[in-house]
Amino acid sequence: MKVLICGAGKVTRHLLARLGERWQVTLIDKSEDKLQDLITKFENVQKVITADGSSPVTLDDAGLADFDYVLALTENDKVNLAICEYAGSQEVSHLLALVNEEENKERFQEIGARPVLGSTLSAKSIHHYLQDPRINLMSLSLGQAEIMEMDVSDHFQVIGKGASSLTGEDWRLVAILRQNLMFFPKPETVIEMGDRLVIVGQPDSFKTLCMYLECGVPHFPLGYGPDLLLALLPESNHEELIKETMHLAQNTKVKSLTALCSKEDGDIEQAFGTWTQTTDIKMVTVKNEVEDSLEEIGSQENYGVMVVPPFEASFFVSLAKPTLISLAHSISCPLLVARQSHPYERILVPFNATSKAELALGVAVDLARQFGAEVAVAVVEEPEFIRGVEEEKWTETVLKRVRELAHIYKFEFEVIIKKGNPVKEVVALAQDFNLMVMGSTTREKGLFSPHVGEHMAQDVPCSVLIIAK
Repeated sequence: MKVLICGAGKVTRHLLARLGERWQVTLIDKSEDKLQDLITKFENVQKVITADGSSPVTLDDAGLADFDYVLALTENDKVNLAICEYAGSQEVSHLLALVNEEENKERFQEIGARPVLGSTLSAKSIHHYLQDPRINLMSLSLGQAEIMEMDVSDHFQVIGKGASSLTGEDWRLVAILRQNLMFFPKPETVIEMGDRLVIVGQPDSFKTLCMYLECGVPHFPLGYGPDLLLALLPESNHEELIKETMHLAQNTKVKSLTALCSKEDGDIEQAFGTWTQTTDIKMVTVKNEVEDSLEEIGSQENYGVMVVPPFEASFFVSLAKPTLISLAHSISCPLLVARQSHPYERILVPFNATSKAELALGVAVDLARQFGAEVAVAVVEEPEFIRGVEEEKWTETVLKRVRELAHIYKFEFEVIIKKGNPVKEVVALAQDFNLMVMGSTTREKGLFSPHVGEHMAQDVPCSVLIIAK
């Protein structure tokens, strides 16, 4: 990750001591002596510029637009404000400024910069921000304590539990912000997804708390539900479908599996026989066709993922709605279209920086950690007359977001850039992968108009996990 720091004072010195080798740091300061001292002592400092950091010319010469973070850490609020204003105008995503006078705090907030008051700032606060900009941590200047604010993500294992579950030896939940309102929780207050938690803890309890919240159990599919639902359609190869389903179940540690079929079948029960010692398996016979029961049964809240074989609706029905995508949006969990391409060793994620694409990438990382797999991110540049924006700028924005997510997840992605029709390019790429994880934003399509997500899900040769919620 690349960070531009304006100011070579004590805060910068302490921060550089905390940053690892993977950070590429450029420093700007008027003092050549300070800069030479820092570049000599810290290997992560790759370049120093002796100039006025508040000058747009200086910032441009430094390559401002190429940095993931810009930190204005001089002792002059006017200089820091000028740096942040210009960096913001150049669409730098992450800005942080040292604010020496409290009355100037709001001015920095108005331009999208995170202000840190000089009286309460420590290099540790900035270090945590650089580790994960989703989490805000402030060390108190009076006393040995830290205040942490963090959003409850969909995979946190404390969702649905009482506030008392967030009382550890080194930290305690003191307040919750929910729908822009703050309240002080009782022990029985249930923590919900989207809550912002305010936690007070001992210094350096940040890593332990994050491990407790995020790393205690695998996120997928347990974040959606503890059970796996398998639909055994009459025309599918049941034996091969069961093998892939159990491959998923045993590697993601789901608690049980429910198999739907249209009639009692001894062959199916026999195929499951070798797996019953490791997973609780239940057979359910539905009265009608299995396809007719998928939406109703899949909308129940206890399922973490639904597994189905590839199938298509009739031609006339498919004109009205995309079959797989519509089903994915109708159920409460992700949908896996199994094509027997396991084991999952290489995972492909089509990415366009939408919220659903980012959610899909997060699921792919989670699966990769459980399966020991690699993740590749595919970015497809469409012609400008289709996208309606300058393609080079769009691609740059998307790739920048990929870098940010790689940093947040602490995971290295292979990035593949293609030009042309997204469906054709992704289908061609998928031949070298075992699983594709894709996000779906749109459920319906217009009459006779193609649905890009549906065509991808139907045409790729590997299994597809569709994330619609």
